[in-house]
Amino acid sequence: MRGKLVAMVLGTLVATGCVNRDEIYANPPQELIDGVEQLMPAAAKFTHEAEAEALEKGIPLTPQEVLIAEKMGVKHPEKVRVYYVDKLPAPTDPELLEIAKRVGYTNPNMAGYTFGYGIWIQNRYKSQRDLLPHELVHVMQSERAGLTAQTREYLMQMFVYGYYNAPMEVEARKLTSHYN
Repeated sequence: MRGKLVAMVLGTLVATGCVNRDEIYANPPQELIDGVEQLMPAAAKFTHEAEAEALEKGIPLTPQEVLIAEKMGVKHPEKVRVYYVDKLPAPTDPELLEIAKRVGYTNPNMAGYTFGYGIWIQNRYKSQRDLLPHELVHVMQSERAGLTAQTREYLMQMFVYGYYNAPMEVEARKLTSHYN
């Protein structure tokens, strides 16, 4: 049920290209707020578990990477762990996974994800120069809001803007454009 409601709202937003997305984001319809709140238990579980796994299995930042983290605004770079994997995690909740696919969050070409202080990077993208700085911006965003609040905002942004145009993604690209 929750997925159908959110999918309907998402479908409406995506289908109408001339919608003022900034206005919708500033004043989201109650159905969208309710849909995000219904997804939050599964989304929070996913993000907190993914962060815990990266913190447990990942490696600390190098001294050079700590300097980059500080430039990106990370307050506690010593807490960050980078977990290099062959495959990025995906939500196990079927509705959350379906929505992630629809908004472009989950696809085989994604290079990395950040959950709190845990950064996941696909091995094949290890040498991509702007990737770690981009993910470190997401760490800073998580520090700024807290992981659960960031997850809620990110979901809202995914529904309103889609992955590529979500304000958190735009901010990360803007702050790391000089690393390209």
